[in-house]
Amino acid sequence: MPKVVDHEERRRELAEAVWRIVQRDGIDHASVRAVAAESGWSSGSLRHYFPTQDALLGFAMELAYRRFLTRLEKIGTPVGNRELVKAIAHEMLALDDERRVEAAVLLSFLPRAMVEPSLHELERYGTRQLYGEVARILAAAQAAGELREGVVPMKAARRLIVLVDGLNIHHGLGPDELTADDMVEAVDEQLDALFA
Repeated sequence: MPKVVDHEERRRELAEAVWRIVQRDGIDHASVRAVAAESGWSSGSLRHYFPTQDALLGFAMELAYRRFLTRLEKIGTPVGNRELVKAIAHEMLALDDERRVEAAVLLSFLPRAMVEPSLHELERYGTRQLYGEVARILAAAQAAGELREGVVPMKAARRLIVLVDGLNIHHGLGPDELTADDMVEAVDEQLDALFA
């Protein structure tokens, strides 16, 4: 009887091998050959799933986004718009091992996404989705009279996400200098500036 292969599971395994290499050695070392060695596969088998390095990197980046979105879905329904934006922002912060790996991987992809069109489109799509979701909640807060005068929901959403990315970068570089508590405090102060 032929062996049943879970192709999606194999693709996930390969993406996780990419993440390990990116976190350990940097994105420039995530070649097809290196990922094959990391995962215990042959380069030929890997190319069956991902014919190019950019296809492999793109899937690894997309999977990281999907895992983040899955966690967002598990947040539940906090009471109030402010609490919902706060829960999303805190979920983006690199506050535990899983989120630290995810943030390190996603941030490592950014320089490559600036020069590789397929990765650029994937990154922009994910980021725009996030901007839109936070802006939607802020617009609902504005309609309910919860925001400070002059807050523009889309602009505020972009600034909040940029703040979180910056915090994750500096926390990753110096976790003793910018602690997890410092990151939470910075996000909460930003929310204080948005909400009345």
